Amino acid sequence: MDLDAYGMRIFRQVMLDKTFSRAARTLQITQPTVSQQIGKLEAILGGRLFERVGHDLVPTRLAFEFQKLATEVLDRVSTFESSLQNERDLPEGLVRYAMPESCQWTPHYKHIMGQISKFPLVRFEISILPNDMILKGLLDSSFDFGFIVGERLSPELRFQKFSDEAYSVVAATRALLAPLEPTGTIEELRFITYPGWELFFSSWAKAHSQWKRMKAGLKSATVHVGTLAGAIHAAQNGAGVAVIPTHCVQMDLDLKNLVEWKSSKSITAIFETVFRVLRSTTLTLPSLPLLEKPLPNSEATAKPWTPGVSLTSPTTRSFSISTTRTRLD
Repeated sequence: MDLDAYGMRIFRQVMLDKTFSRAARTLQITQPTVSQQIGKLEAILGGRLFERVGHDLVPTRLAFEFQKLATEVLDRVSTFESSLQNERDLPEGLVRYAMPESCQWTPHYKHIMGQISKFPLVRFEISILPNDMILKGLLDSSFDFGFIVGERLSPELRFQKFSDEAYSVVAATRALLAPLEPTGTIEELRFITYPGWELFFSSWAKAHSQWKRMKAGLKSATVHVGTLAGAIHAAQNGAGVAVIPTHCVQMDLDLKNLVEWKSSKSITAIFETVFRVLRSTTLTLPSLPLLEKPLPNSEATAKPWTPGVSLTSPTTRSFSISTTRTRLD
């Protein structure tokens, strides 16, 4: 039996439109083509599919039986074609980006990690680095784009606001925070530092009018830890006081694993802007939906992390990636 999907589609349309001429107009083919295909099907099936009554065609019993088969076959063909198209549409290649360690605590990062499996043909290289190393990597094309805290003046780079980041001074006990009080001795403050802490510290200290006092009193860090996560662990275990992005320790503050020092004065929350950065010569970012914008507020679990606006235009098309044969379209 030499049946094909083309003839089945024409048959299905005739069943819907009740005439060869209307079916031909719907399918944008000629009426003789419709007649020819119906005749071919009738020859294969060994019976008439339609009887003419006035200007309309009335389906025969054979037509209704064949309709079941045609519908099943065409549905399967459509599903198969869709799966092929989806495979062709899947982006593939390499995406390289870098971000500060604090970004790992954001809802956006967790969302990316949860969505990566939907892009099986894309390889992600995600580097966790301090701001200065991210900027260096962008300038020497080691990364396609990056996230940094605070804007820098560089004609070779473009900075796009992505979100805001707040900061808190935290410790395991109130006693460790006592040197920060107006009557406290700042030289007694046990201070924890880590890579990239300087920007967070200066933003917090200046907002709380503590900059001159702390700069003069803190000759060196009591504890220097090689990672932000390590600094948080050090603070949790009573090693001292640390300035930490609030969203990284919000859960610890809620659970009272850490306490936060707050000024007796009314202070507006201290924010630095997180920027998405790429070279000025790069026209677009990889057009993967999970990289395009931060999550809406309703999906953000860390309240101090404040999403910015969407920065990727819906008309953004493609991004050349570092393989010889693929593009993210």
